[in-house]
Amino acid sequence: MGVYRLLLALLVAVSHMGVTFMGFNPGVVAVVSFLIISGFVMTSLIERTYKTPGQIGLFYMDRLLRLYPQFLVYFVLSCAVIHFLLPGTPQAAALTLENITTSLPIVPLGFYMFGITVPEILPPGWSLGLEMCFYLLIPFLILYKARGIAFAVSVTVFMLASLGYLDTDIYGYRLLPGVLFIFLCGSYLYRVRAKGLWIVSVTLLVAALMFLSIVVGIIPRRPFNAEVTLGIALGLPAVFLLSKLKHHRLDEFLGNISYGVFLNHFVVMYVLRAFWPVEYNALIITAVLVLSFALSGVSYYGVERPALKLRHALRSGVKSAATQAPVGSTVA
Repeated sequence: MGVYRLLLALLVAVSHMGVTFMGFNPGVVAVVSFLIISGFVMTSLIERTYKTPGQIGLFYMDRLLRLYPQFLVYFVLSCAVIHFLLPGTPQAAALTLENITTSLPIVPLGFYMFGITVPEILPPGWSLGLEMCFYLLIPFLILYKARGIAFAVSVTVFMLASLGYLDTDIYGYRLLPGVLFIFLCGSYLYRVRAKGLWIVSVTLLVAALMFLSIVVGIIPRRPFNAEVTLGIALGLPAVFLLSKLKHHRLDEFLGNISYGVFLNHFVVMYVLRAFWPVEYNALIITAVLVLSFALSGVSYYGVERPALKLRHALRSGVKSAATQAPVGSTVA
C-alpha cells in the first residue's frame, strides 16, 4: 500500500493549495483512506505483537516512536520558518508559548475547534491528534472484544452529524466518536472473517448511497459529508484489494516517504510564500510536491530510520519475552 499512501499524502498536499476535483476536496477523501489503513495496520500490529493487556504500554511507545520523531522535526522547522520568514502573518501570531506547549503532545491538535490549540503552525497535525486518540483506544477494543459496540456507537454519531443533528464537520470528520467506525472498518479487513466482511460491505453500500443522495440533493450537503462518504466508498475496496498484494521494496520505500510528505508540505509552502508570494498555479504546486518529496527522503533516512530500528528492537523484545514466558503468564 506504499504507492497508495504516497498518493493520499499528495492529495492532501494539493488540497491545501486549493485544488479540488469536481467540487470535492481530495484531501478529505484521502484522510478517510488513511483512517482505514490505520485501522488495518494497528490491528495487525496488536494481534501479531502486542497481544496482552500488559503490553499496551509498549504499544503506545511503539506508536510514539512512529509519529513523534518526524512530527517534532517538522514542527520545530515550521516554527523557525514562520518566525524568520513570515512575520506579521496569522501563522506568526500563532507562535505563542501556550500554542507551542499544547501542540507538542500532538493529541490536543485534534481539538483545535474547541480553542485548545491552533492549527496554523503545522496544519496537518490535527489529524495526528485524531490518530493518537485512536491509538489510545484500539488495544482495549481488540483485546476486550469491544469493537462491535464501539462501531455501533460511532455510526450513530456519524449519522447524526451527516444529517445535521450534530456539527457535521466536527462530529462527522474531525473527532473520534464520529469516525471511529471508519478506523474499525480497516480493523475488520485484517484477516477478514465473514462477520467483518459483512460489516464492511454494508458500510460501503450505505456510504455509496449516502454520497449519491448528497450529490443529487436528497441529503443536504454539509461540510465534508460528501467527501467523507466518498472516501469510505472508495477507500474500503482499495485497502481490501491492496492488502492482498505482495510487498515490494519500491512500494515500501514510497510508503515510508509518504509520512514526511504529509507533514512537511506546509513547511515548503511557507518558504515559497515568503520568497514567491503568488497564487498556486501548476508550476508552484509541482515545485511544492517535488521539494516536499525530497525533504521527506532526507527526514526518513535521517530521522525515521533510526526510530524504526528502535521500534523493531522493541517488537523483537516483546516477542522474545512472550516465547520465554511460562504458559498462562502475562508479559508486561
